[in-house]
Amino acid sequence: MDAEFLRTVSILRQLNTTELESFSSLLTLNEVKPRQRLTEEGTPVVALSIICTGVVHIRRLAQKREMLLGRLGPGGFFGEINLFDPGLATASIYAMKPSTIASVPYDSLRAYWKEHPDTGYKVVSAMMTEMCRRFRLTSDRLVNLAYWDRSDASLPPEAKISPTS
Repeated sequence: MDAEFLRTVSILRQLNTTELESFSSLLTLNEVKPRQRLTEEGTPVVALSIICTGVVHIRRLAQKREMLLGRLGPGGFFGEINLFDPGLATASIYAMKPSTIASVPYDSLRAYWKEHPDTGYKVVSAMMTEMCRRFRLTSDRLVNLAYWDRSDASLPPEAKISPTS
């Protein structure tokens, strides 16, 4: 895995060359085809994945329809939520173009961080920053959806949102 490419990944930017080379030894590269599902919503997730080439879509079911939540390209990553909060995938991930995905199983990543706590701290801190950024973006989208929802007609006037509130 090319250390210079890894330097473009937001969660790895703070790593020095030695740390990047060491981290890269954990990664397994997978070539995926367009429309291939990489993760299915509601199934276990066992690895952190980084997009090396291509584009993936993040989709989630809403009232039996899949809704596009976002797109990730080279340098993007997914699978971070289950690294910290084991559970099921919160969304499905699909390759939209021929893509190369680098993955590292959670167990390998945790063992690596235990052996290299300084590197682990840098990566986890950067992950938390990115996760907070994503949460804020999602929160802003949710507020905008609620603001523009006109289904509040049955609410009393004091409960309605107005532009001057």
